Amino acid sequence: MNYARLLSRFLWLEAKRVTYGLKYFAEIDVTDNCNLRCRHCYHFHGKTSFKIQELPFTVWKKRFSDLHKLGVRAVLLVGGEPALRPDVLMLADKTFPIVYVITNGTIKVPDAFKHRLFLSVDGSPETNDAIRGKNSFKRLMDNYSGDSRAIINMTLTASNYQELEQVVEISEANGFDGVVCNICSGNIDCDSNMKVTDRTQIIAEMRRVKALHKKSFLMTQRMIRWYEQPNHAASCAWGTETLHLDVLWKRRRCFTNNADCSNCGCFAGSLQTPLKMLKNLPTMIKIAAPNCNKI
Repeated sequence: MNYARLLSRFLWLEAKRVTYGLKYFAEIDVTDNCNLRCRHCYHFHGKTSFKIQELPFTVWKKRFSDLHKLGVRAVLLVGGEPALRPDVLMLADKTFPIVYVITNGTIKVPDAFKHRLFLSVDGSPETNDAIRGKNSFKRLMDNYSGDSRAIINMTLTASNYQELEQVVEISEANGFDGVVCNICSGNIDCDSNMKVTDRTQIIAEMRRVKALHKKSFLMTQRMIRWYEQPNHAASCAWGTETLHLDVLWKRRRCFTNNADCSNCGCFAGSLQTPLKMLKNLPTMIKIAAPNCNKI
């Protein structure tokens, strides 16, 4: 792909945002439904039953068209499980030059989708399945092993962070583009034994793994330092400079209205903005887009 063109597009969009206040990035729930019930998931917190009727394709077509007219050129599609709506994913693929999807990996996203996939893996096969459900690890690997679109997205908890290096090695063995991570620190999204209350050991482990796997563990030193200071309530480009929309098209600050920004562990926030990431340009480009030729 044309990396120079990708960088120039990001910088042009960023310049327009800084100058005119025009947001070009949107994070969107494409469904409230999911085929799993992961133990640390914020989406279903406090709910014993949560299923709504899927919105028609025509609704999504109008929504994406409206966003494009507003100047949005990059979208992150989440849920729920976005792979339940392959029609919406492919519509985004045709509408926006930059598309990301966070998925649990148990449902294969069509091969025709050529953008970045963040696959949720939270430890060894045994640890991952204890968190995400029986056979979820195997199903993910059956779907995506060797898939160059894929980056592993691990949520570090108080009980699994020592398996970070193992997850990086799983990524290397299966031909993925690397590993990024969140920290399970919010007051709404984790079982009590999963919440991270002291980041010291986790930060040390991230730095140890980074030293050993410089290319495969994609968290830069700048991003790791961002995690050292957990309170981002006052200033977070991800929270303030991105359009965040739930499935009913209601605005929010982050992935959920209940996000605890005073104790943040969000990978998206650690990326900050393209201007701030220029010092880590190779990593930024690698995370940004694997096969996108429409930039």
